[in-house]
Amino acid sequence: MKNLFVCEFERIWSKKSTWFLFLLIPFVIFASGKYYLSHNIAVDIASAEFTSFGNFPAATIQEQLITFFNASALLIIALAITEEYRTGEIRMVLIRCKSFGHLFVCKIFAIFTTIFMMLITYFICSLIIGYFLMPWVDNIKIFYYDGFFTISQSFIYALKYYSYSFITLLAFASVGIFIGIISRSITTAIGSGVGFLLFSLIYPQLVYIFSSTKGVGTMKIQLLSITHIQHMGIAMALGERSLFLDWSTLILVVYIVVFITISYVIFTRSDKNI
Repeated sequence: MKNLFVCEFERIWSKKSTWFLFLLIPFVIFASGKYYLSHNIAVDIASAEFTSFGNFPAATIQEQLITFFNASALLIIALAITEEYRTGEIRMVLIRCKSFGHLFVCKIFAIFTTIFMMLITYFICSLIIGYFLMPWVDNIKIFYYDGFFTISQSFIYALKYYSYSFITLLAFASVGIFIGIISRSITTAIGSGVGFLLFSLIYPQLVYIFSSTKGVGTMKIQLLSITHIQHMGIAMALGERSLFLDWSTLILVVYIVVFITISYVIFTRSDKNI
């Protein structure tokens, strides 16, 4: 299993697209930083919307989690699963493993590990770029907290934010893996994944528009969307009152368990067609 995991991990990194995504990270962060600098002009320094070096890592991941990271996950999955499965490359991989079940597990862990490495790289780059680009503030305001944070406290908060972001990406990737397995081409896999992403973005807005009452129940229904958890749920869950923490976590776990289980069943049964 260990050798098979290493093999699958190396196969992901043998693709130019993987390297391209990682090389994009500093540019994505720099673009976010320039946006926040322009946004700071119209924001009070004591506002949670004011972005400084201390809260920049959390702010920039919040900005790019829905777009850059979700899209990156879809591309990695399409190349690691859909392309190999539909082109027949997977036959060569089967020589090294005992079963489709082992292969599936190793592929999933290789994909999840790559996503985790992207988050680590993003965090480190955000610290470096934020150090030179963003203003320094001693007292930092964080969303859903009444008081102020120091820079060190803000970094601890950022680590928590990235950890929870990773869970949301696992949930999104689990859906992407299911889509990747049932898709007949990379184009279909990415297109369907983008469709799911757009639906996840639109769904909470439709719920809000057509809901007669705008209360806790409405928010819980909105948080059935992974992207809504990424957009608002993480900040609320990590806030002073841990709003909807249990609910959001439950939803993410359900996504992961359900879609990974279904994908496993489909993938392991597909050996008859290879």
